[in-house]
Amino acid sequence: MVDLLSDENVEKSLKGLDGWNYNDVYRQIHKEFMFNSFESATTFVQHVASLASELSHYPEIHVKESNVTITSTTTDENGVTEKDIALAESIEILVTG
Repeated sequence: MVDLLSDENVEKSLKGLDGWNYNDVYRQIHKEFMFNSFESATTFVQHVASLASELSHYPEIHVKESNVTITSTTTDENGVTEKDIALAESIEILVTG
């Protein structure tokens, strides 16, 4: 079991993660990534899928043309947990590393 984060703790955790936002109504975090091509976007999605498998935590991934939106929540807890924050941090390392 993973502890649900309060709205305040989610906001605090996202401070260092550029572009990540918290939807307190749906209790999920999300970010849109923009790429130069559809191929680049789908390569990014493949890398995110590998990260998600390593973390055993799977986000919603939406691809539209060369844009990818990642949305994460912990369904079993009905909100954001450390699993979601860890996934967001890993994705940021992927794109900035």
